[in-house]
Formats: sequence, structure tokens, C-alpha cells
Amino acid sequence: MGSDRMNSGTAVITGGAGHLGQAIAESLASRGLVVVLSDLSIERVEEAVATIKAKERNADSIDIRGCAADVADEESVARLMETAALFGGIDVVVNNAGVEGPVATTDALDLNDLRAVYEVNVLGTLSVIKQALPHLRSSPNARVVNIASGAGLAGAAYMTAYNSSKHAVVGITRCVARELAADGIPVNAVCPGCVSSPMMGRIEREMARLGGTASVTYESAIPAGRYADAAEVANLVGYLATEAPKYLTGAALLIDGGLYA
Repeated sequence: MGSDRMNSGTAVITGGAGHLGQAIAESLASRGLVVVLSDLSIERVEEAVATIKAKERNADSIDIRGCAADVADEESVARLMETAALFGGIDVVVNNAGVEGPVATTDALDLNDLRAVYEVNVLGTLSVIKQALPHLRSSPNARVVNIASGAGLAGAAYMTAYNSSKHAVVGITRCVARELAADGIPVNAVCPGCVSSPMMGRIEREMARLGGTASVTYESAIPAGRYADAAEVANLVGYLATEAPKYLTGAALLIDGGLYA
């Protein structure tokens, strides 16, 4: 059977200026979508858009716009959606904005730091979906992709803030998928394992500090023997956003080199 492929439309990506966000923007733009890339500051957004276009041989063939937005501020999210809708509506939303928060023992965990993680990773995800829904319901090709994590399906010492927030993102995905299935709007989560990225580098350094070692790496624990490249994760997001059967909804798809196999 064929896929429900979408050849055009507008996609909104939060956290788009980051390492993975830029890769997702490239993936969606290469599939013919107008991409509205958002992040906290317009300076970061403009730099990201310029970086992406500089990498493309045919930069004029892709359409990437920039918009500053703070997912922890619902009014800011509402403005983002209003702006994105000006490009012909909203067809795809990718909830990529996220922070790792503190890497800490439970007794040293500052609950204010935990709240800050939840404001972005959990409430931000819900806010984006909520504000996008009136626009998505007007699109015959509406899709939502939430960037969760393998950390949203398993525990890890010292990662309570991040892991618990990503568990919540998986829960949001499953609940909203059931709610929107009758509307024909698939909602799925992508759950990367270890991705070669600045965030992973920061986590490794904090783990080394807690363990009193010079360095930490998890590559040897991964059957594939390496960390994921951001483009690999982005291509899965692109598939879910444009080609995957709409009957695929409520899934939390691991892309982790066999780590949790």
C-alpha cells in the first residue's frame, strides 16, 4: 500500500536553531515544505537559517523562514502560530525545543531547576500543540511530531529532570494521539538515543564530574558502536511529517543503534 505522502505545506519547528533543530529543518525543507524555524532569539534564528542555506547547493529551492518564540510563554507560542499561518496555514508541527537541565544526584537536585526543565520540555510541548490545533484542524495533511528521547522510555541515574520530562512528552504524545485520531491527525514521538551533539557533550562532562573521572562516553554500550548523527534522526522526523501512513499514530519510535533492543 502507498503512503500518505505530503508534497507541500508549512511546518513549524521549535528549538530550530539547535544542532538537531537545524537538521530537522533541512530534512523538511528538502521535502518541499515551507519551514518556519523558531528559537528563543531572532539572532540565533537568523544565524541558523543562514547556516542551513549556506550548506545547500540549491539554496533558492528551499524555503526557510525564521521567527523568535519562547515555548515556555504561551502568548509567544500563539504569536508564532499566527505568524506561521500567514504562509498558507500550518500542516506540520515539530516539538523540538528542549533542555537537558541539571545532571545531579537526587539529594542535590534543585526543584527550581526541575521546574525550569518542565516549563520547556513538558508545558512547552503542550502549549505548542494547543496553539497549533486550530490551524492543524484546517489542514488535510496535519501531523505532529514530538522529539522525546530514549530517556523517555527508560531511567538513568542523575538524569531525573531530563528523563522524567521526556517520559511526560511520550505520555503527551500517546494521549493527544488518541484524542486526534478521529480527526485524522497523527501524533508521534521520535525517541533518539545518544546523538552526537553539544547537548550530549555537556551530559558526558557532567557525568564525568559526578563520577570523578576524566571523561565519559557511552559508545561502547551501543550495539551500533557509535552515536547517531543528527541527520539520521532528522530523516525519521521527515518521514513521519510527510510520508508515514496516517494510521501510524501514538508511537514512540526509538532510533538508538540498538541500545534498548
